[in-house]
Amino acid sequence: MKTVLCICTFRRPEGLRKLLETLPNIDGTENLEIVVADNDSAGAGLAVCAELTTQGYPFKLHTVPAGESSGISAARNAACLKALTLHPEQLAFLDDDEWPEQQWLTELLRVQQHCNADVVGGPTRPVFPQGTELAVTVNPYYGADMALPDETQCQLQAGGNFLIKADVLQTLAPEFFNPAFAHSGGEDLAFFTQLHFRGHSMFWAANAIVHEPVPEARLQEGWIRQRVVNIHNSRVRVMQLMQPGLSHSLVRGLKTTVLGIVAVASTCLAWLGPKWSERARQLRWKFQGKMSAHCGHATVRNESY
Repeated sequence: MKTVLCICTFRRPEGLRKLLETLPNIDGTENLEIVVADNDSAGAGLAVCAELTTQGYPFKLHTVPAGESSGISAARNAACLKALTLHPEQLAFLDDDEWPEQQWLTELLRVQQHCNADVVGGPTRPVFPQGTELAVTVNPYYGADMALPDETQCQLQAGGNFLIKADVLQTLAPEFFNPAFAHSGGEDLAFFTQLHFRGHSMFWAANAIVHEPVPEARLQEGWIRQRVVNIHNSRVRVMQLMQPGLSHSLVRGLKTTVLGIVAVASTCLAWLGPKWSERARQLRWKFQGKMSAHCGHATVRNESY
């Protein structure tokens, strides 16, 4: 069975190189081809692919320029369209700042076959700089790990580590990933939520592990604050698309109001200690993101994908 691996890249040529140089060392790649979609108008990612090809890279590398101003959704869509022309049975997805463990692909395929799954996702584990405080390393907003038992049925959320049957993906053509989330993030959540509403089965592969470095810049309060705001803004916007109508809007608004009340109460208890203070500020950020979506505003992610 042919698998095509889709990788979107934007101004991270060294991360892309590390990922591509890791892939020959993993299991289950006997019939693997790779598509790289590059949002960088300078084509730094495409240059890495060209260089590796001239050096005898063991996999077929297909490249697609996606246009810098069009955002992550366009890159994902371009990668999907190109990959489907190669007639695979399934497509896998990784980000350009990740690298997989040796059993990554075989575990995705095993769970897919054993569970007859339409889509399978796995954990993305953050790799922190040496000396990072423990309180930071346990923050769930780093990486993307649902921490579920192997082969658990679920709705997936993050698009940096998953595998999907080609015929299932084809049903979403031509806009697999919604352009409305191109610059805010959340295009992957919208993608999986749409699949969920269409009745497609999704399962968790706990041992299909990839790793993602956490740069020093992401340890700053401003970064984590913007990430929390963006995530919860996107969650409301996704459900506005999936469940329109006054009744659904009222329920979402009520839930956000309750969240705001809890955030205020937690802030009043922040003096009890660091854990309470951290919980309070994350609740405030969640409320901010959700309220901005209720007011019709989409946040913007101010960093590479």
